[in-house]
Amino acid sequence: MSTDISVTVAPAQKKPITQRSTLRFSPLWLCLLLAFALRIWLIIHTHGVIDGDEAMVGIQAQRILHGEFPVYFYGQPYMGSLEAYLVAALFAVFGISVWAMRLEAALLSLVLVWVTWRFAGALAEAAHLSQPARQRFMTVAGLCAAIVPLYDGVLELHMLGGYIETFFLMLLLLLSSFQLARRWFSDANQGEMAWRWAGIGFIVGLGLWINPLILSAIVAATLWILGSFLLQWRRRGTAMPIVRQLLLLPLAVFTAVIGMAPALVWGATNQWANVTYVFSLSGHETLRMRFMSALNVAQSFESCITPRLIGGALPQENSALLGLHKALFILGLGAIILALGMCFLPTTQGATIRRLIGLPALFAGVATGIFCTSAVGGFEVLYGCTNDFSGRYATPVSLALPFFFAAVFVLLWQAIHSPHASRWLHQRLAHSLLALTLVLSLAAQALPYAFTSAGETYQSNYCIFDPWDNTPILNYLEQQHIHFLWAHNMLAYPLVFKSHLTIIGADPVPVQHPGLAVNRLPAYTQAVLHANRASMLFIIPHDDVQPHIFQALAALHVTYHAARFYSQPGYDVLVVTPLNRSVSPLESPQLDLFQCVSS
Repeated sequence: MSTDISVTVAPAQKKPITQRSTLRFSPLWLCLLLAFALRIWLIIHTHGVIDGDEAMVGIQAQRILHGEFPVYFYGQPYMGSLEAYLVAALFAVFGISVWAMRLEAALLSLVLVWVTWRFAGALAEAAHLSQPARQRFMTVAGLCAAIVPLYDGVLELHMLGGYIETFFLMLLLLLSSFQLARRWFSDANQGEMAWRWAGIGFIVGLGLWINPLILSAIVAATLWILGSFLLQWRRRGTAMPIVRQLLLLPLAVFTAVIGMAPALVWGATNQWANVTYVFSLSGHETLRMRFMSALNVAQSFESCITPRLIGGALPQENSALLGLHKALFILGLGAIILALGMCFLPTTQGATIRRLIGLPALFAGVATGIFCTSAVGGFEVLYGCTNDFSGRYATPVSLALPFFFAAVFVLLWQAIHSPHASRWLHQRLAHSLLALTLVLSLAAQALPYAFTSAGETYQSNYCIFDPWDNTPILNYLEQQHIHFLWAHNMLAYPLVFKSHLTIIGADPVPVQHPGLAVNRLPAYTQAVLHANRASMLFIIPHDDVQPHIFQALAALHVTYHAARFYSQPGYDVLVVTPLNRSVSPLESPQLDLFQCVSS
């Protein structure tokens, strides 16, 4: 009877059923569900707290809805405004809110998990893993990408002008380059290779417009492709296959130009200020100074940044969570060291893990090297480990971690399954313990999401004393019909965003000290400068009964009305409104009070 059934059921009828079942029960859905649930929880838990840079993205998105078409993040002509356009689209559908802003990043994080899954599948296939082992590798990588360390998860949702978009393009570029090399080894036709080169070029161009941070992925992909070319040359003994591929490079250049078209058009009409700005970030140090700086940054990377990327600790965290993050760091670091150590094994397992983590390890190494030799890495040394001014620039390294963890898991699983292992340990028990270790470690990574500080998690490192809840301040400004105000940018811009642009705020520091800060919105600065009796907002210590602004206004014979609001433990927000005349921050050095905390 079984023979009759096998004859009557055609293969063409079985295949769609198998595909539908695979799609329906794919572990990818579990990874996506966990990723979305964890990020939505973090969004709800943090009660819509945003810092000034995030508010600037929201302001730009609102102005896009009003008919403006920016190319770059305000005041930073190297960070493309794609994120603001995506946020504007969500604003148009769901209304203007912090929740809609964070939803954009949460949705893109799902795409990041999906690309990790696809990349893991390509790596597993290239390593010739069996189907069960391939499924395990993809599942573990997807789970690790879904439940990332808290530090990495916070940055994924931090709307700073395009980080989550850049992370997605980085992984997509690595996957595309890996597949291009594989298909070339398989003698794919020129038509297919042309499409692959075109896709890589477009990703590179788009990424360079959004954020130069993609440079580490570009370098890693270039090295991988060049290595593949040399390996092919050595194997085939002829350079003709390489020449045929080089003939497709102009196509990649053409699509790269399309991808970075907004940057090119803007640069051509603005004396290439975007290009000169990027080069100005590199500094003017001598080679010896750069070398010494790189050593200092490398030490800081080892002691400050690496524990955060792997363990997930946030700056200014409580001791209980710090202990958990330290344990997670030790576990994660041990897995990474084990994976790298196994690469040197002259066995089949060594060859397998080299194929599984080769490109991710190359990318992590390049990203680390670029960070340690860049000017932004020096901020960590200059301002110390506590403030974490530059850790976000090293976060791309964390994109490689899921592949390390998945490789170790799969190889340990296979080692337990080997005939030799069965002599001294019951395989099922060992597999259960390994799976339990994975589940517990993922649960431990997710636990800090529930206990992280609701107010401090998304607070800017530039001013950690800004109010967690500025609703009372916003209500007061609206009740008093205050439409123009001076305040430092981390205090002013969230109020501007949440007022739906009915309140215009500006930071006077760029006009008081032009070389110290960037005037992100010159139009807003001019509007407040010429407003009638614009208010002034300051953060002051709670026990300061006679703030310096009162003394300065008394010296200028200005009458005023003042109101205080709770900001954080030990600090208040002071709103001062001149009554008898307008006050310009430029009219007296005594008004140079617009720092994080007025003193």
